[in-house]
Amino acid sequence: MTHRRRMRRAALALAVAVLAGLPGTLAAQEPMQPAEPDPDSTLTDPRAAALDAEAADIAAQLRCPVCSGQSVLESNSDIAQQMQEVIRERLGEGQSERQILAYFRGSYGDWIILTPRPTGISLLVYVLPALALLGGIVWVIVAVRRWSAPPSAPGSGGTEASDSRADSDTVSDDLSAEDEAWLRQSIGGS
Repeated sequence: MTHRRRMRRAALALAVAVLAGLPGTLAAQEPMQPAEPDPDSTLTDPRAAALDAEAADIAAQLRCPVCSGQSVLESNSDIAQQMQEVIRERLGEGQSERQILAYFRGSYGDWIILTPRPTGISLLVYVLPALALLGGIVWVIVAVRRWSAPPSAPGSGGTEASDSRADSDTVSDDLSAEDEAWLRQSIGGS
């Protein structure tokens, strides 16, 4: 870990610690008045609006470090607001989305990205549902074919010759002559 990275993490930890103590002090203060509209706001500057839109897209891809399951864009935490400002600064410096995401990935690890990249073990997240769906489809096809197949006579092997034999009055060759005679007598035949 580089000295610069340690300093960033220490500054971030200090900011979180300071911000954790702010709610009690903020409650005693008077509410803030709305600010005067800035003539250089995003409403009048299309470049600033495009920069904000791109920053919002990047912030939507990042996980808030303190909120459970929220993106940096959705979160109202101070750390998320700071991360959004870092994103805007880096975009203003001309960095690409890939570079900014790599910066946050380097600072926080891969978990900071909301949707995992399809590599390594996280590839299973993308592959297993497709395999389960494919397996289910195959199972349904096999089951429907079994259910819709005509039943075959036991020991017949499913051929036409054996089907015609089953329709006639002759008894299967598997019976002995004695068993055949008993069967004919019990049915009431000859």
